Amino acid sequence: MRENHPPEAALAGEAGESAPPAGRDVSPGEPSDAAQPAGARAVDTSAEVPASGTKEDRQAGPNLKLIRAGATIIAILGLLALLHFAASVFITLFSSMLLAFALEPLVHLLCARTPLRRHHASGIVVFLFVAMLYGLFYATYLRAESFIAEIPAITEKIRAAPIVESLAIRAEELNRAFSEASRRIAPPQAAPERPETDPQVMVQKTETPLRSLLQGLGSLGGVLFALGFIPFLVYFILADREPLTRRTRELFREEHRATVGEILIDIEQMMRKFLLGNAVIALVLSIATVIIFLLVGLPYAVVLGILSGTLSIVPYLGLPLALAPGVVVGLVTFESGGPFLVLIAFVTLFHLLAANYLTPKLVGGEVRLNATASTVALLFFGWLWGGMGLVLGIPIIAVLKCIFDNIPSTRRIGMFLGD
Repeated sequence: MRENHPPEAALAGEAGESAPPAGRDVSPGEPSDAAQPAGARAVDTSAEVPASGTKEDRQAGPNLKLIRAGATIIAILGLLALLHFAASVFITLFSSMLLAFALEPLVHLLCARTPLRRHHASGIVVFLFVAMLYGLFYATYLRAESFIAEIPAITEKIRAAPIVESLAIRAEELNRAFSEASRRIAPPQAAPERPETDPQVMVQKTETPLRSLLQGLGSLGGVLFALGFIPFLVYFILADREPLTRRTRELFREEHRATVGEILIDIEQMMRKFLLGNAVIALVLSIATVIIFLLVGLPYAVVLGILSGTLSIVPYLGLPLALAPGVVVGLVTFESGGPFLVLIAFVTLFHLLAANYLTPKLVGGEVRLNATASTVALLFFGWLWGGMGLVLGIPIIAVLKCIFDNIPSTRRIGMFLGD
């Protein structure tokens, strides 16, 4: 016979309440779930929440900070890969921008003093600059070619120099002493016999200084690609300076455009003063160093003097780099120590005068990078792009510092890179 449920259970089932479990008899005096007070039902519901946390904790998504950190790391690695594999493109672009910053005052002066439009003035300035570079290259080509041809002979003379031979003998004695001490501490085990094989011939690939400088540009096609595009890029940047600046600001939101404009102006002024000031300092140092090298009788005085004066402007590493050309050639040239000491003394004096008097007046405090940041920049970009990385490393880090200084959220990074 079919059993009829009490009306309270039916109402509880319609309201979403759970019915009594099957097999359990409800006594007439026992109150059902529907008849219990509201407070008791609330207590029972809260007791069902697990101890691991609330419902909001269980429904929370993944850690956004961890996702952002991972995305940042992936973006940095992707940027490094792009800078490496597209080195010729970025070297060409950055070199063109630096040259455009340096030539901008000449274009502005030509537009202000003559009725020429900016496009015509930019073309004239770029043409004269390329012609000047070609003239300098042609004037120093023969001397540089003879010097490069003599590098193997100079290397052999350096190896045969008495100082180098004595140092090599002492190094060999130290190596022999360390080997003997290591054999006494731990006798070598008998090596298994190996079948005799034909001696291998090792072919060593030598690199010229020009090849080392253009390492980041890759093959000859990459070098020609860069040299062919740089004049055109410089011309377009100079001719379309105002439209490019306006369009760059329009890439950002309205509230950020004023800050972007200030950053662009600061970068342009900093790079212009940095490049022109260092160019004047390198010219003065090169002339003074060539005169000293000629007076002491150093071979290839013009080439070595220009190289020494140019290397002297490298931040924090300029003095040892400036001394290297004269010292290396002087080891195999001078029979006495007098000219050698005069060469070292004057190169050091020129570098100190330039660092303490010429650089503050001509360059000023525009590039306020500390020694650690400058050295790491030279190391990193030299590894990434070779010799061109040593040329572009400091300007790139200086531009990044200028950007960091003008953005509140990254101002601490700019302070970290600063002097």
